[in-house]
Amino acid sequence: MHLLGTPWVGAGGARLRLSPSAATTLALLAMAPDDGVSRTRMATQMFADCPEPVARRRLSTALWRLRTELRDTVGRDVVDSASPSRVALLPDVDVRVDAREFRDRVTPVLRQPADAMTPDMAAVLESAAESYTGSLLETNYDDWVVFERDSLANLYLAVVDHLVQYHGQRHDAAKVATYAEKAVELEPLREDLHRHVMVAYHRAGRADLASRQFELCRLALLRELGADPMPETIALHTRIMIGDGSATAGDLASLVADLERARREVRELATIVERALDAVLRLH
Repeated sequence: MHLLGTPWVGAGGARLRLSPSAATTLALLAMAPDDGVSRTRMATQMFADCPEPVARRRLSTALWRLRTELRDTVGRDVVDSASPSRVALLPDVDVRVDAREFRDRVTPVLRQPADAMTPDMAAVLESAAESYTGSLLETNYDDWVVFERDSLANLYLAVVDHLVQYHGQRHDAAKVATYAEKAVELEPLREDLHRHVMVAYHRAGRADLASRQFELCRLALLRELGADPMPETIALHTRIMIGDGSATAGDLASLVADLERARREVRELATIVERALDAVLRLH
């Protein structure tokens, strides 16, 4: 099952002709854990706009349609719907799902910080990044699809961000540029990504490219939000430019961490002040 980008389902070297409803039902089961999903949850995920009894009846119809179409195309059942409480794919059916394989491959690697990655880990992430050919079921906007789509997109963003930092540590400016473009294309307003790219270019000995990245960040924020970069982004750029590439990567990373921690503390203080003001207003 190819669910990333334009979806299609194949078996025995040929693509299967499934209705959109059957393909969506099969996709949900393919993305579920090995023991399947509860009927109630599956019904509410697929038919969120219906009362639960209606949703469960519609689920039964969808499963019947899927089983019928699969018997007509592959000559056998692949769905185990005998349980009154759960639905799953039959355990003897070999199903490969590109979206699930992507998730399973990158998740263990992403538990490691970027500066602890080995070349083998980087190779896994690079291969996974190549396999991410588009968003999950890109033409479908069911709630469960949007949730899974966002989850996978966040994983992909973490993959390219790790690769940006990894190749920056190895002074490979070309690889930094490759993955920086992918990261910023997805989230052009995420200043933390821009800062990671700036640090990576600095580590690769390219202060000029770090400065260019800062300018791309500044222009994106001005164009979309009418705002300037955060103080920590400006401070990082200034540190790189004043040092002309002489500041250590550790100093830069520490600076960013300190500034981000201070910013969190300011937000927390602002929340406390707002609550206190609300309490005062209630007393009056």
